[in-house]
Amino acid sequence: MTEPRNTPPPGNRQRGTSIALALLIIVALVGATWWLGERNGWADIGTGGSNAQLLPKIGEEAPEFFTLREDGQPMLLSQFRGQPVWMNFWGSWCFPCRAEMPEFVTAYDTLTAEGMVILPISLGEAPEQAINYRNLVGGNFPVYIDPTYIQSFVDADANPDIAARFEGMRSDWQIKNYPTHVFIDADGIVRQIILAQMTEEEMLETARNLMTEASLMPEIVVKRID
Repeated sequence: MTEPRNTPPPGNRQRGTSIALALLIIVALVGATWWLGERNGWADIGTGGSNAQLLPKIGEEAPEFFTLREDGQPMLLSQFRGQPVWMNFWGSWCFPCRAEMPEFVTAYDTLTAEGMVILPISLGEAPEQAINYRNLVGGNFPVYIDPTYIQSFVDADANPDIAARFEGMRSDWQIKNYPTHVFIDADGIVRQIILAQMTEEEMLETARNLMTEASLMPEIVVKRID
C-alpha cells in the first residue's frame, strides 16, 4: 500500500492550447450536466453524513462523483444506478498501481464482458500521462480524469456553484492511499473498500460476488504489501 501523497499540480499549462480549450469548453458542459442531474434527483444521492469523512461509509449510499472520460464524455457515478460498479483510483506514479496493472488489464477485459461497470480514475497526474501509461501497458480501459485537473480550469468567481460542487466532491472522496478500490452494488451502496494492490484472482472474485449479489463482507480491507 502506498502512503498518502500530495497531489502534484494539475498539469503543465504549456502542454498546448488545444487541451486547454477543450477542457474550458467541457467545463461549460459540466454546469449543464449538474443542472440536468438536479432535475432528475441526482443532487439527493449521497448527501448523508459528514463531508469531512476520509472515505465514503460502508453500507451507505456512495456520494456523487463527477469527472470526464478521456474523450470528454461527462461521467456521473449516479448514472450507473442499477449496475454494480468498481471504482479503481490509481496513478501511473504509484508503484503498487503499476504492479497490479497487468492483472487489472486482464480483469477489466473479463469483467466488462460480464457486465461489470469499471471506472479507472487516474489521480495525481495530467490525463495524457495516464493515457500514455495505459497505452504503454496495452490496456483497453478508458482513463477517467482527475477531477482536480478539471477543477483547475474553473473560474470560481464566475462559476461559484460549479466550484462548490467540485469542493464538495473532494471532501466526500478523500483518497489518501493508492490504489483504492471501491465496490458499489446496484443500489448505489458502498459494499467494500480495498486499500491495496489486488491480484487478478481477488479482482474477479470480489467483482463477481458483487454482480451475483453474493455476500460481500461490508468492511474496509487493508493489505500491507511487504
